[in-house]
Amino acid sequence: MAKLNFWKDWKLRYRGIYQVLLFIFLLSVAYSFYNQNNSNDLSAPIDVVRKTQSIELSLQNVQDFVFELPVPARNYVIFQGFLALEPGFELSGTYLLIAIIFCCFSILMTASTYLSRWWFIIFQSVFVIWLITLKLPYLEILGVDNQVFTFIFTGLILAVGYYFHAFKENAGLFQRWLAFALILIALIVLVILGSSVEAPIVFMAHHGIIVPIILSIIFIFNVAYEIILHILYILASKKNSDGSSNLIHFIILSMLYLVYVGLTYAKNDNIIDWNIVYINEFVLLAISAILGIWGYRKRSELVGNQLSFRPLGGYVYLVLGILTFSVLAWIFKNGNDPLMDTFEDMIIFSHLGFGILFFFYVLYNFVGLLNSGHSIYPVVFRPVNIPYNLVRFVGFGIVVVLVLRVSYLPYYQAISGYYNSLADYYEYIGEEENAETTYKIARQYAATSHKHNFKIGQIEYENKNWAEASSYFNQANFKRPSIQAYINRAQAQLNASLIFEALFTLEDAQKEFPNNGYILNMKGLVFERLNKTDSAFIYFDAAERSSISNQVSEIASVNRLGLFAKNSIDEDLPEQAALNNKSVAFQANYLALANRKREFIDSVSLDAEKIPETLTYNDFSFIFNYTLNKTLNNQEFEADTILGLTRLSQNEDFAKSLKYAAASRLNYSAKINEAYSYIYSLENADISDAGFYYLLHGLWLLDQKAYTMASEHFKKAADLKMSKAKTYQAIALILDERLYEAAQVYNNQVESESIAVGYLDQDPLYQFLQGNTQKLPDSFLYLWLRTNSSLQSDEIDSIRNNIKGSPFLTLLSLKEAEDDIIKANYSAAKSKLTNLSIPAQEKGLNIYQNNLIAALAALSDDQQLADLVEQSTLSTYPYNYKFLWKSFLEIRNDSEDKATEMALELGRGNAFFEAGVIFASQHLNAQNDLDKAYEILVEASRLNPNSIELLKAYALQALRLNLLSYATDAYEELGNLLSAEEWEEFSQDYQEIAKEMDERPW
Repeated sequence: MAKLNFWKDWKLRYRGIYQVLLFIFLLSVAYSFYNQNNSNDLSAPIDVVRKTQSIELSLQNVQDFVFELPVPARNYVIFQGFLALEPGFELSGTYLLIAIIFCCFSILMTASTYLSRWWFIIFQSVFVIWLITLKLPYLEILGVDNQVFTFIFTGLILAVGYYFHAFKENAGLFQRWLAFALILIALIVLVILGSSVEAPIVFMAHHGIIVPIILSIIFIFNVAYEIILHILYILASKKNSDGSSNLIHFIILSMLYLVYVGLTYAKNDNIIDWNIVYINEFVLLAISAILGIWGYRKRSELVGNQLSFRPLGGYVYLVLGILTFSVLAWIFKNGNDPLMDTFEDMIIFSHLGFGILFFFYVLYNFVGLLNSGHSIYPVVFRPVNIPYNLVRFVGFGIVVVLVLRVSYLPYYQAISGYYNSLADYYEYIGEEENAETTYKIARQYAATSHKHNFKIGQIEYENKNWAEASSYFNQANFKRPSIQAYINRAQAQLNASLIFEALFTLEDAQKEFPNNGYILNMKGLVFERLNKTDSAFIYFDAAERSSISNQVSEIASVNRLGLFAKNSIDEDLPEQAALNNKSVAFQANYLALANRKREFIDSVSLDAEKIPETLTYNDFSFIFNYTLNKTLNNQEFEADTILGLTRLSQNEDFAKSLKYAAASRLNYSAKINEAYSYIYSLENADISDAGFYYLLHGLWLLDQKAYTMASEHFKKAADLKMSKAKTYQAIALILDERLYEAAQVYNNQVESESIAVGYLDQDPLYQFLQGNTQKLPDSFLYLWLRTNSSLQSDEIDSIRNNIKGSPFLTLLSLKEAEDDIIKANYSAAKSKLTNLSIPAQEKGLNIYQNNLIAALAALSDDQQLADLVEQSTLSTYPYNYKFLWKSFLEIRNDSEDKATEMALELGRGNAFFEAGVIFASQHLNAQNDLDKAYEILVEASRLNPNSIELLKAYALQALRLNLLSYATDAYEELGNLLSAEEWEEFSQDYQEIAKEMDERPW
């Protein structure tokens, strides 16, 4: 080591090759350490898994001034965790290994031709054994399933090798190498093109790994005493000028090193378990191998007559080093820990055995020279007393003794690792049964190793054998615990409903991997499963804060949002600024929490053209929650429509939920007719969900004041055991002025639930149905006036006096004005609306009044009323007064085409918006478009069969079109529905139109 860059003096071509090999050698060392540090992640990649949960919440209330009825809604939250179930095997690693092995062997074959006959024979024998281990007959090259190609390539290698060794001794280095390289290239090409076996290169690499492993172990033995050699170099490369002794320093430094290696051996053998930092065996090997670059140059003095170090000896050393670290990198990449254990033992055993012998060899031969401070490094391999070969033989003997002491464990681990590599091949080509069997064979040789236990656990997990999977994952953690094995085991236990066992598993995992984001997140999921919200939050938050992985941090934040949304935790929403840059799962849970809080989110966009046709659960959850969120602002479908998704067969699993989301969006954007077509189909699709849809539809019908239909839907929901359905049915019957039936329904519910008398005494609904008006608040007194048609005038006056000054008296006047508008009593409605003075703080009543003024102004074409309308506060839901007003303005502006288009949309939008339907039909009639007016009225009457005003309009429209049978049927039906006064008034209108039709010429 007198000169660090000793190759500088070589010929240019030799120096260039050496520098390239040196670079590859150092690169292979670095690559092996990269794979070691990421071994578990490379061999068992952790994938994100999700669990989607449906949660119940409410985004809207029924638009009623008396009852606060929350409209139930569903949202979906996503909880994400991690599992390691996919194979981490990659072709690139195996292809790289086989390329390196073939390149290294071509150089070793070249070097063997320079050796003496016996060494030449030994090396050639190694190459033959290697060819045999490639199992060429099983590759069925060109259909040949016998040893023909093994014999051919064995013969070629032996013949070419012997030719250069015995006859062509003056052949150049490059010429020899090229000959062997061409043979090996021919073998590779023949295998690739001629083999009928799947992945033949992988087959060759995994079967032929035995010889590269043996050569790697020989390399480890060869560098085992490099550290002591270089301690000697540091101390005794030159004579001390002052004649001071180097002996004590050499003994102390060497003993410190050997003791530390011994402690690592004792720890590996479970003799000690001290809390100290032990030597990493592969770091020890790397240091020895790098020092060996110079140490082997020194040792070449012993074999200079066999193989000159300059340049071929130097090449051979680097090639063996490249081969060793490439094999290690491949082992680490595949997580083949039995082979890791074999190499660990060989490194420690050899460094201990050869190191001790070399230490005594130096002392025995040079103790006097060391003591007198002489330079002994230059002559260290020129012994005086005992020969150097004794170090090799006795050192190897110590290694054998150590192997015997542990009952051949490194050998069995190597066999186990070999079978693991074969099983990896079977797994890669899809032969699952062979893979499982081979992993189990590997397990017989090393029962507590990670690789095969983990792989068998994965197989049992896929087969849903949760107990067996948990057991194998547990055994995988015996010596080399991994995050993957812990989270897989915990998930298997969760799948088996062994929740507390999963918690205990994660407690153990935390001891091995404190502050690990994967473990903390998994623990949060377990606590969420236990409904321990506080604990789940703590662990999700800890996972987000402690993880160095952006993916883990975001997933923990996704789970935290899902936890808040699911459990109604009043937590502020994160800033919306970067929301579009977040994952789909994050956005889905963000929207779920926003929906829980009834906060409209405008920073998230959805483009229907960019929605994938085949949805994932994450995509679906986001789209669903997004669509529901838009109902908070009554936004119509535009570029973000999802209606097309409901018709795609690949989204069959999501079709019903998407229809529900679409129906909700349509409903709250005033597309009532279209919304109800979806909800009707859902009510009749699946009995398991029908109760929810009946209840939901009933509440929507309450909004539309379709009380008869609402009560029918609530009854069906109650029959399907939906909570609160009977109470809602009673309310619908009250609003439908069927108080006796309402009392029966509610009393039956009270009796079935055994409600305490004290509670009933405070229940205004119960007191209302009992007729105890003295116990009713103003809201229910208003309701008593509104729904009880049997009241005498003195009772009415008394109740009016009781609620005088209350906003509910104003509400009563507004309801009466609305009835007048629908019945076309425009002057009475105008009088009521213009005489009302509502305080500004009564925002709801002011909006209600403004809506009615707009409707009345449009229907009666009253400019005075039109001037009173505040367009900015007009409602979209439950009735689309805003669109009605816009249609009216288009008519006023003489935009006939636009006005007609808007009138059609208004008339087809909501059959329960009687004022809107009548306004649309009036405009179409004025435009002499009688057929379209009729179509609107037919559809509205079909969807809203309890509307007398729509039936009247339909009868008159049928008469205008000379559809006498339809007109007569409707006319006769109205005779049973109208009071005598109303019948007389309607008959007069009917007869006038009939007379007009009779007088009209054909």
